Amino acid sequence: MPLAAQALLPFLALLGAAAVVQRRPRRESNGWIAVAATAAAGIIAMVELLRLAPGEHVDVPYLTTFPYADLAVRLDGLSLAFASVTLITAALLMLARLRMHGDRRDPWFGWLLTAAAACAVIFAHNLLLVYIALQLLTLAWSGALDETARRRRGLRLSVQIADIGLLLAAASAIQSVGTSAFSGVPSDTFGLPTFLLVLLPVVARVAALAVTAGGPQATVAFEPAIVWVAPAGYLLMRMLALMGGRLPDRPTAVVLFAAAVLAALVLGGRALFERSGARRVALLVVAQAALALALSTGADPLMTVACTWLWLLLVPLAGLASVRLAARSTPEVLTLANLAMIPGSTAFIGLWLGGLALNARGLLFGMIPVGVAVGLAAIAALTRIAQPRSPSLDVATAWAVALLLIAAFPIVLMGHLVVPAAATVRAVPAGTIATSAFGIVAGGRTWPALFVSLVVAAVLGLAAWRLRLKAPSLPSPAIGGGKILGTWSRKGAGKLVTAWLPAVPEWSRFVLWGAFGVAVYNVLTRP
Repeated sequence: MPLAAQALLPFLALLGAAAVVQRRPRRESNGWIAVAATAAAGIIAMVELLRLAPGEHVDVPYLTTFPYADLAVRLDGLSLAFASVTLITAALLMLARLRMHGDRRDPWFGWLLTAAAACAVIFAHNLLLVYIALQLLTLAWSGALDETARRRRGLRLSVQIADIGLLLAAASAIQSVGTSAFSGVPSDTFGLPTFLLVLLPVVARVAALAVTAGGPQATVAFEPAIVWVAPAGYLLMRMLALMGGRLPDRPTAVVLFAAAVLAALVLGGRALFERSGARRVALLVVAQAALALALSTGADPLMTVACTWLWLLLVPLAGLASVRLAARSTPEVLTLANLAMIPGSTAFIGLWLGGLALNARGLLFGMIPVGVAVGLAAIAALTRIAQPRSPSLDVATAWAVALLLIAAFPIVLMGHLVVPAAATVRAVPAGTIATSAFGIVAGGRTWPALFVSLVVAAVLGLAAWRLRLKAPSLPSPAIGGGKILGTWSRKGAGKLVTAWLPAVPEWSRFVLWGAFGVAVYNVLTRP
């Protein structure tokens, strides 16, 4: 099959299914058609990724009459990895929606068009084409927009305004070198102003994730993972690839790292006191996205691998968090375990790799605020976990278990998905990271992923068994020095999870932020 046809196969599968679904409204089989087409598109992208040689990229032009921007598809490790993860996540969301009852709406046509538009963003060959694809993505997901909801309309307008930053960056590249194509832009073309322009749509989408998720939603929300997380992560990693894998200067990296970690701290703290379960899950997802943004500031190959792992695995995690789960159900417990960022979760592997990269550069103290943010997220997630009423096997359960298995066996994705994507951003020398069935070896250190996952599973299982039906019902939470930080009691549950914290003096926060400021100053003044 010609390469030009192979590159279009994911689009043909999605758009063909959308045409079939549109002609047969309200058919029960439409959902299965959408799931099959989206899964097939994801498998096609993954097969193309496996066939690609390390560091290889293929540009497939289709129309060359546009000034400064050809209509072409870019196939490399970064685009194919993000396309595979995004499409498989979209297929799982469709399958979860198909297996749930009580929602009579027929979303398949809009979801298929949204998935196709997200693919267009990821496969676009140049910055101008990416901007056009982002506008198509906005039109696709906003087709079901409630025009009476002022917040939703304001969100769409905010994202469209932020996307103008990408258009200005494309114009800057065209003015400097005559093209905005990824293959024709030298790494020294973009400076600090251009990077900040591209950062605008990334930050806008991460912020949109906090606004749209966690509120009143349908049985399954399609936007958070496909419309917000996947394009945000891809845009940031693509911009880093265009800049040779590093930010313009050290102060920019330090400020961005500090701002992202501070956002993770704030979000983790808010999640700790959030009573709504859905809202708490949304805040934890955004906190993890903020930490992925923080680790994206490093110029070390291992740091690039770490942030690529976090961004790629955040897409399916955000998708899992977008499925409405019953309280005290098995998938809810497993989802919270994935969001806790504790050892045994996918996020912890990325944070561990980032810590090794900072330690190699003598900046390990930069992980202190990251550790605080992880601790807040762990407390916020684990104190919400309760003994499931009864074991259940559904799409969300299998999805959450699959993420935990990926954390236990990182060899499944690291070598064939994450490293090729990271190598597109910057060169990853052989031996930077090695995986086996039992763990990871990087920076001269070993992480026994399988052993840690088994230990954490045993500890959480033992804790759940010990607390089962032993805690009395107490009133709503009381917050203060030496009091119960969080208490959740559910009618007829016979289950209580509490977290005891000692009294903390009022001046301690000044010590914490003072130490954080000293750390930032040391990094800025470090030769």
